Amino acid sequence: MAPDKLHGLVLSGGESRRMGQDKGLISTGSVAWVNRAGKLLQHIGLPVAVMIREEQKSAYSAEVLSEFELIADHPLPVGGPLRGLLSFHRLYPQSDVLVLPCDMPKLAVEVPEALIAFYLKNPEYEAWVYEHQKVLQPFPGIFSAQLLAAVRVKIEKGRLAGHGLTRLLNSSKTAHLVSVDETSFRNFNSPHDF
Repeated sequence: MAPDKLHGLVLSGGESRRMGQDKGLISTGSVAWVNRAGKLLQHIGLPVAVMIREEQKSAYSAEVLSEFELIADHPLPVGGPLRGLLSFHRLYPQSDVLVLPCDMPKLAVEVPEALIAFYLKNPEYEAWVYEHQKVLQPFPGIFSAQLLAAVRVKIEKGRLAGHGLTRLLNSSKTAHLVSVDETSFRNFNSPHDF
């Protein structure tokens, strides 16, 4: 069972240039990847939001399951996944967030479940992620409301040095589990990845 303070977020706002089509709307077994990721979070017991860009709203409104909250990212001076996380944080400033990208369709439910158990056992940290091939992996990852608030303040004061999630994880109080599961951590960025 997931804790009340934890919310699920599917990031599907990338431009998918290498794939040549919107990755969140690609279907495997008649289920769009964005819905597969959302269902995985829902299965764990989390409320689910899907983060997109404003220009994706029409296509996603027609595809995303009605039980998932569809959110367009907020214009911020950062881009990429951090923009999605901070846009979510603006709406849910008290929530910690378990983040999945839409482009990890092979992710097994046991991976985020183990991460939640790790998060619950180690509450003194600001972020909880996996280490895969000796690198901290932001996805799946849990980011605390406290960490996101601190990042927001740094942005407001012009003090954020870089805005990549790996850099953020390396400079924060991050707890990590070591993963040996090659399949689950594979994301699909181009047609050659299939």
